[in-house]
Amino acid sequence: MIYTIISVIILILALILLAILLIPFHISFYIQKRDMDINGYFKVSWLKIRLIKRSIPFEEKKEKKEKKVKEEKERKFNLEKLLKTLNQFLEAFKHLIPLFWAFLRSITLEKFYLDLNLGFYSPVDTAMIYGYFWSFSSILNIIPVVSLSMTPEFQKSKLDGSFELNLKFQLLSITVAVLKALTKKPVRQLLWSLRNLNK
Repeated sequence: MIYTIISVIILILALILLAILLIPFHISFYIQKRDMDINGYFKVSWLKIRLIKRSIPFEEKKEKKEKKVKEEKERKFNLEKLLKTLNQFLEAFKHLIPLFWAFLRSITLEKFYLDLNLGFYSPVDTAMIYGYFWSFSSILNIIPVVSLSMTPEFQKSKLDGSFELNLKFQLLSITVAVLKALTKKPVRQLLWSLRNLNK
């Protein structure tokens, strides 16, 4: 009986792990600027369950900020450790390239939206930048998930707008790539050096 219960628990845990690896996470980033007012959010969700949501600008507690400043002051710059870490990075680089490609394969762009209201002191500069932007955006706007637009401001210098980015991120291929990279000694040595860099 006890073995049956353990087997069921292991099976449930395996299914949960498989679901986490196969079902993608959704990452949303939105920011808007109007004059001096900047606001937005950063959000991560899974199966429509919100896991993380942070407002922009990020609010950091005073105590944590003071502690962070104190820790940064206490850190000592060690050139020897830095050079050693750089050498280890170069040794591990060839093993990190598959990790980079796996990361790119794990990401799917769902939405890229940019709406600018831009102006310079010189109307000529504004018109020139608007022309470049229009040429560039007319090509990219062919992609269904991309929307780029710009409204020129010829009367004054101005930079306002909205930006939204939605991504879908699946963990399976990146997890496999990370585990494979960790089997390589140069990668493990690099991680150990990075861990001890600020100590």
